[in-house]
Amino acid sequence: MANKKWVHFIGICGVTMAPLANMFKKKGWSVSGSDKGIFPPMSDYLKARKIDIQLGFKEEHLTKGYYSDKRKKQKASTRCGFASGENRKYPDIVVVGNYIGLNNPEFRFAKKNDLQIRSFPEVLEEHLVKSNSIVTAGTYGKTTTTALLALILEKAEMNPSYMIGGIAENFKDGIKNTRSEWSIIEGDEYITARFDQVSKFFHYKPEFLLFTACAWDHTDFYKTREDYVENFRNLLRSLPHDGLVVANRRGENVLEVLEEARCKVVTYELNKIDEHVAKADWFNLSHKENREIGEIIVFNRHTKEEFSVKTKLIGDHNRENIVGCAALARELSIDTEPIQEAVSAFKGIKRRLEVRYSEGNLRIIDDFASSPSKAKGSLQALRGEFSDWHITIIFEPNVGNRTFESMEMFERAFDEADEVIIPHLKPVKTEKGDKRLSGEELVENLKRFGYQVKYMDNDIELVKYVSGKDVGKHIICFMGSYGWRRMIEEVIEKFN
Repeated sequence: MANKKWVHFIGICGVTMAPLANMFKKKGWSVSGSDKGIFPPMSDYLKARKIDIQLGFKEEHLTKGYYSDKRKKQKASTRCGFASGENRKYPDIVVVGNYIGLNNPEFRFAKKNDLQIRSFPEVLEEHLVKSNSIVTAGTYGKTTTTALLALILEKAEMNPSYMIGGIAENFKDGIKNTRSEWSIIEGDEYITARFDQVSKFFHYKPEFLLFTACAWDHTDFYKTREDYVENFRNLLRSLPHDGLVVANRRGENVLEVLEEARCKVVTYELNKIDEHVAKADWFNLSHKENREIGEIIVFNRHTKEEFSVKTKLIGDHNRENIVGCAALARELSIDTEPIQEAVSAFKGIKRRLEVRYSEGNLRIIDDFASSPSKAKGSLQALRGEFSDWHITIIFEPNVGNRTFESMEMFERAFDEADEVIIPHLKPVKTEKGDKRLSGEELVENLKRFGYQVKYMDNDIELVKYVSGKDVGKHIICFMGSYGWRRMIEEVIEKFN
């Protein structure tokens, strides 16, 4: 046990960092980690796996003495994951979360002591990416398609390694490392870390790429649409000549990006119009599919292959994702039976139009959409399923969509909402001093698009307002990537 390696995670409660910590624990490493906020679900996830979390960022969290003292106080020899005989003074690896700034005290301590610092994409590159690397990329749909592809390959007994950047209902862990030569990784286009400002997906060396869309996002880093699109062009250029791209033909800017591909390109689309209008290689043949049983007929225009899958998920964006995953699986010569089994069994991703409460004429929904394009897709899915319901959304944008540059993207984003509420937004400090819109400024910008929008700075008043509305059939949808400070639970309690 004296030679047991030690890894420390700065920002351990991230949706990828937590399962990555668990992966190292399974490999026999000592694991420690810290975060500025410790909240469910990831705090519960780590606790269940007996991974201790330190609140706040302090230099001492990277020293063995801190845990020795803590162990003595707790009177438990291995409570913090360290064997009593270990003589290692500092961690072997320090994994730094995406949002951690360069002035973070733990990061500065690691730099000062010349410790081995890694971002989580670098760790995935070293420990998880296999020779047959499948990567999902695009502005939206990445988490859903990654999870469904992982399930398809599992049903096909290919035993893939995977990284899913969300809580997938079909998997107990978001990361799994196996001995097979297949890996499936969600490839985010945002920067790897503050000290490594290239997109995460470049670390995953894709041979097979599922490409969903290229709608300008993350305006804090990609200042223009061209910057954003060029980054995806570079991704396409990086694929090997014998690689494969399966791309959503109707995804914004996708056809423009595909011009850079040097390998085989296959396209897909949902096809809601007509078989003769669809131009993709793979598409949904039945645009009048029975929504009640969730049937999709996947069709290949060249080979005339045709097979049916059934899904429990709602929304055309999910149906489109399913067609894309089915197309990639068939291009990899996976039989239709495991595809059908996986789609039927697939429960989706937690916080992707997750119904938290359903009773009579009320639905309370939690959705991860924190950008204009994601919000638009989710709202279109809701309107498609609940055409005559009143839809109220509480929208909290991510930091990258609180810039003046991002405001033009909000045009048409909330067309399907009857009312938009912007909750309390925390002030944002950036290392470059870039301006971030306040809640009041965001509302004023959104009003020019004709939305019914208001800013509610007080959580208690917001809960009281939305739970007290009498509009008949009502959907209350919380949209954002943050934790909502128990507002969802408090709204639900109003109706119990």
